[in-house]
Amino acid sequence: MASPDAYTAPFMLTKGMYRDVYPAIDPATNAELNASSKVVVVIGATSGLGFATAKSWSIAQAAAIVLVGRNIKGLEKAEKDLATKSKVLTIATDLSSSADTDAMFKKVLDKFGRVDVVINAVGAMNVAPVGAQSADAWWENFEVNVKIAYNISHSYITVGGGKGTLINLVSLAASFLAPAMSGYSASKLAVIKLGECLDLEQPNLRVFSVHPGMVIAENGRGMVVEPFKPFTKDSAALFGGLSVYLSTPKADFLKGTYLHANWDVTEMEKHQSEITEKKLNKLAFLNGQLQPGGHPWSS
Repeated sequence: MASPDAYTAPFMLTKGMYRDVYPAIDPATNAELNASSKVVVVIGATSGLGFATAKSWSIAQAAAIVLVGRNIKGLEKAEKDLATKSKVLTIATDLSSSADTDAMFKKVLDKFGRVDVVINAVGAMNVAPVGAQSADAWWENFEVNVKIAYNISHSYITVGGGKGTLINLVSLAASFLAPAMSGYSASKLAVIKLGECLDLEQPNLRVFSVHPGMVIAENGRGMVVEPFKPFTKDSAALFGGLSVYLSTPKADFLKGTYLHANWDVTEMEKHQSEITEKKLNKLAFLNGQLQPGGHPWSS
């Protein structure tokens, strides 16, 4: 029987591996994570990860939490369940429309005057071998995962001022080949590349691409993918706490990169110079060494 860590342990950058919130990223115990001056927008707030993320920011005492999604009843339930002392604004909208995404940012600015953090926790996962599902179903991975990530980025820059923290939910699936995963894997890889481009172009925008782990669906929220169920051992709060940590200056060395919620941030802090200089969590193009004179062949 496969280990429950089969999709976690082989993909670790750090020796330390976490599957639940821990002191360095726990807003309940770490005073450095106090967010009382921040306005955070959680997109996909009715999902398991989105709601857990909003909960983490509530624990961090965020000044305001904006819950964004497509279903107003789901958002209202999320607000009720959140039971937070933070100010809350719910916005039901279709972020596949750039005009609606602009309007969402304008509403937040009109209400709170600024946008400090945006967490994009929406996603589609349509999986089947090429030719075994409709072309529309395959492209929906891009329409949701990539187009919405782009619309959020564009509106954050053009309407929201382009200054703050943007965290995109991505996936380990971007890093390996598996049958039936082409649309999902390629779309998540595109979002990671978009994050690197934004980091290059937008010096005032701190962008992070985060794989949240193999997350347990809790309290009727979250996606259950049966083949992966034996490996889903990560709490949604792990990603939520990490999102609060990433909004702090301590995480500046990770901006523009891809990381896993399971990785130990304290260990990464100790090795931040090596991570930055060697681009350890940046995308690589090929394994071959492309250079003048070509690859140094060993045979």
